[in-house]
Parts: sequence; structure tokens; C-alpha cells
Amino acid sequence: MRILYATRTASMVCVPEEAGLRLAEGRLDGIDPELLQELREIEAVVADDPGDDAELGTVLARQRTASADRSRLRYVLLPTTYCNMGCAYCGQEHTRGGLSARHRDAVARRVLAGIEAPGTRAVTVSWFGAEPMIGYPMVRDLSARFTAAARERGVEYVARMVTNGTLLTGEKLRILHKECGIVKFDITLDGPARIHDAHRPLRKGGKSFDRITHVLAEALKDEELAGVAFVLRTNIDVANVEWVGEYLDTMAALGFADEQVIFNLAPVYSWGNDVSQVELDRREYGRHEVEWMRRMHRLGLRFTALPIAPEEVLCAAVSRSVEIHSSSGALFSCSEYPLVPQHEADGGLGPIASIPVGAPRPAGPFDDWHDAVAAGETPCHSCYFFPVCGGACPKQWREGNAACPPYKFTLQERFDLVAEMNGLTPAAC
Repeated sequence: MRILYATRTASMVCVPEEAGLRLAEGRLDGIDPELLQELREIEAVVADDPGDDAELGTVLARQRTASADRSRLRYVLLPTTYCNMGCAYCGQEHTRGGLSARHRDAVARRVLAGIEAPGTRAVTVSWFGAEPMIGYPMVRDLSARFTAAARERGVEYVARMVTNGTLLTGEKLRILHKECGIVKFDITLDGPARIHDAHRPLRKGGKSFDRITHVLAEALKDEELAGVAFVLRTNIDVANVEWVGEYLDTMAALGFADEQVIFNLAPVYSWGNDVSQVELDRREYGRHEVEWMRRMHRLGLRFTALPIAPEEVLCAAVSRSVEIHSSSGALFSCSEYPLVPQHEADGGLGPIASIPVGAPRPAGPFDDWHDAVAAGETPCHSCYFFPVCGGACPKQWREGNAACPPYKFTLQERFDLVAEMNGLTPAAC
């Protein structure tokens, strides 16, 4: 058998070796008609195109359509300017102080206007940081308004939260899920206890790994939280790279080989700050990541080896149906701009309170991304991963950094891993 990955649909299948060889040569003769039809359904085989630009045009047209869809709106909200951690690799600047009632009302008006718009079918609210749990009362207050409006209008409403996890409790998790509609929590753990506690230090001192993992382990036993997903992210640089294997062993021993938990390993990169002294080379990181994935597979931990869905809306920066409300009062289109000094100084897309509530957000610096790819501004123009990658990060490309995902450099290794995970063994050469 040969493994085939159709990136237009992010579909992976096995085909007989002879068929695989014919496909590699661009030949369809001699392939079983039933198999050929299956390959057409996943768009591994498509109608003749006059060239690569036509194929790129098809993919870009789908992404443009998804990005222009105003029936599904997303709001990324920062309820506070402060974080109780002091991670060295963080590019944000955190300050104490409460948010004004004027700012809260401006945020509420824009989100409620989106929910109540005639064409809206679904709204997603993502609570983001600084540390959103420091703004827990604001999260509850605004969520109550949003969920009530969505119920009244018959609009689908879901929420998620990106948090460091230090301020979560079982009771707060239940409230956030049942009352605020949060169905997914992204929580960062940067290694086993001693490594995490050094890599992500609390501003007031003390340790957080044991507390976070205890709360999460208890949450997995709570029937009221059965519908919640937990994404455990690990930011990896030179300071913790050698301890990732130990971290995975620890998490398996603590009971996190669970259907509700998925592990997301990610290399540290610049958010406007200089991380050149700690950042790992992407190719080097990719080789490490495959070995960590093999380890996760053996331990029963859940992860994604290759994208399982084509990229539609790449990120907030390329769709005016997505907007980011900084706790500073400014509106942004890129999630890496809020609370980053140089971007806050520019004022973003303008003060939230001054933008008409019923209008889409103003155009941002990356809304031309699809045109830029079509024009060949980046190598994405001719990359076979573009349908599932979407270009990864327009901001990084514009800053002169190649944003290619690690799987681009380790495709064969990942194919071998997927084969192993599905019970296949290497054939004799």
C-alpha cells in the first residue's frame, strides 16, 4: 500500500502500491474505477486544470468565500490588561488596573449587534489575554448578555478561553461551561513541574504546575464537564526542549490520556519581541516533534500528526468577520497585536467605542492576504500544503520570517507515523 494525502480536502487514504505509482506519474489508466471515484470524492483526482495557477485559484476562491462569510462571526475579547505570570518569551506588556464601564459597554454593543444582525447564524466568542481569568467577573457579565441575546435570536453561540489555568477551579469551570457557553479551554504547560514553574513563573513567586494539573484531572472526572475539551499547549524553546519527553510521560501518568484532552506542541516565535536567543530552528523543531508524537502515540495521548481539515478562515487577520477587542480599548485584526507596545501605540484599527456597531471592522493590514498569495508574494503560491496551511501567519511573512509549519519538513516521517498508528508495517524495498 501507499499513503496518499489530498491537501485540498485534508484526506489521508491508503491505495494499492501499483495505483500509487501510477498517480505519482500522473497516470489514471489501469486504476480500479471504484478507487478512482473515491479519489475524485476527496479531490486527489480532479478535472484537468490548465495549470498550477488554476488549482491555486480554486483553493483561494474557497478561502475567500469563507473569509467573506458574515453569517458566522467571531469576537476575540481581552477582559483585562494584566497577567499573573511573567513568561520571558511573551511579547505583551501587562499593567494593573480595571477596565472602564464605557469600554465594557462598547464591547457589549458590538457583539450584541453582531448577534442581532439579520444574517447571523452563529457567533463564537474567544476569551483571550493577558490572563482572562483576572477579568472573570467581566467574562460572566458579558457572557450573560451574549447568551441571552443568542437564545432570543435563535443564533448558535459557543465560546472558548485561552488561559494559563492558574485561577481555574472546579466551580469556575462549571460556571464558565454552563453559564458562559465555554466548550474549549486552551491551557499552557511548558514541561514537567520544575521546568514549567521556571519557564512560566508567577509574578508573586510560587509554583503552578501541580495546581493546574490537579484542577484539570478533577475536571475530567466531573460529569458536568463532559462536553468540554482541553487543549494543552506547550511553548518550546532552547530552555525546555530537552524536557518535553519527560513532560509527556508525566502527563500520561497523571491521567491525561483522555478523549477530552489534546496536546498541542508549538515552537516559541516572536510576537514583536526578540526571541532569537531561545528560538529553535523550524526544521530542527520538526524533527523533535515527530519523536514526541511517537512518544504520545505510545502513551495514548491525543495529538494531530497532520491537518485533518482544509484551511478556510486562516485567522482573524484575513477576515472582517473576525475582530479582536483589546483591553486597551482598541480594535485589532491580528491576535498578536493587543498589549504589544509598538502595535498599541499605533492605535490599531481605531477605538472600539468610535466604530459603528453594525458595520464590519475596518480593513486591517492583512486583509489583502489572498491577493498577496495569488501574486506570488510568498512561496505559498506554489506550495502543495497551502490548502491545509493557508500560509500559517501573514504577519510573520510580512516581517521577513518564513511561517512554514513543522510538518512541511517532516512529511515522510509523519506518513510513517500515521501508517504505524493504523497498524501498517514497512514493506520490503
